[in-house]
Amino acid sequence: MNWKSEIYRKAVLIAEQYRAVNGVRGIAIGGSVARRTVWKHSDLELCLFVDEYRPAFDYFNVIDGLGVEIIQINVANVRAFLDRYAEDGSIQGALSFPIQVYQCRIVHDPEGLLAAFKQIYDRALFDDRIKSVKKREAKQRADERYGNAIRLLDEGSPASAHASLRLAVNELMLAYYWQHDILPRSQNRTVYLLKLHSRKLGSFDLYRLFTEVYGLTGNKAQMKEELFAAKNDLFSIASAAWGRNAPEFLEKACDGQLEWGYESSILYVHKWCVHTIHFTELTQAIYDRPEFARQRPELTRFLGFDRTDEEQVSAWMEDYTKVASALQIRIE
Repeated sequence: MNWKSEIYRKAVLIAEQYRAVNGVRGIAIGGSVARRTVWKHSDLELCLFVDEYRPAFDYFNVIDGLGVEIIQINVANVRAFLDRYAEDGSIQGALSFPIQVYQCRIVHDPEGLLAAFKQIYDRALFDDRIKSVKKREAKQRADERYGNAIRLLDEGSPASAHASLRLAVNELMLAYYWQHDILPRSQNRTVYLLKLHSRKLGSFDLYRLFTEVYGLTGNKAQMKEELFAAKNDLFSIASAAWGRNAPEFLEKACDGQLEWGYESSILYVHKWCVHTIHFTELTQAIYDRPEFARQRPELTRFLGFDRTDEEQVSAWMEDYTKVASALQIRIE
């Protein structure tokens, strides 16, 4: 059996395990596995349509060697979406569902609810009315994070400003993708895919800024050692925020040993995860507090905050405004 067939086989077997679980009204395989665009290390985005949220289902999991994200979708919301569409053709409700369900593969649908939902949602996601909102929301998040970076730098907190700028660049990339009908996918290959799309779209400005701001242009061997040294901190932060399975997921489903050939993307995703978890605390300059470096020296080095250059962060912020302007992200 080739590796693609093995991924599809495992995905179905894992999905089937939830068929008899009380309160699960439907099951679908989402993401790249559903769309048949897998790579050798694709994880499974398992969509469970449930009567009510079940905290017993951890979001991050590793099952039978496969990374599994369990995405719970409320059946009442699905029914409301279908009812509204039947009433007046509105598709705005599509905005409330995770994009992982796009072009999903249905595994269990005793009431036909998922089939009806899929038919409408798959048409709606790239409808101009939905795309424009997705793009606007991503650009608004980018502007908010950039604004935080400006304030933090003005207040003398360059490390936290740097982290906020990283998050801003990430959201700018998403807005750029929605503008060009690109479905955001595969955090484990973000940098690789950004380079690929940049080549197709004829500009590497965003790619260059992205890799510089995330500190991905230096010595990869050194970065690898810094990641390994910071793992205890990374795992403790992830488990506290995302549950007990998050460390195993990061290690096994996010190439914790950097063996898959996408080193830049994996280094990026670990930094992005930490900054995302710390988003609220960023406004209080978490990375510039003396106790952060004292308590987490290895993580500080991995994030690059032991050598933060205030002038460099300021220069990147100027570059950000130029790139954002050049991308011409139109907000209707």
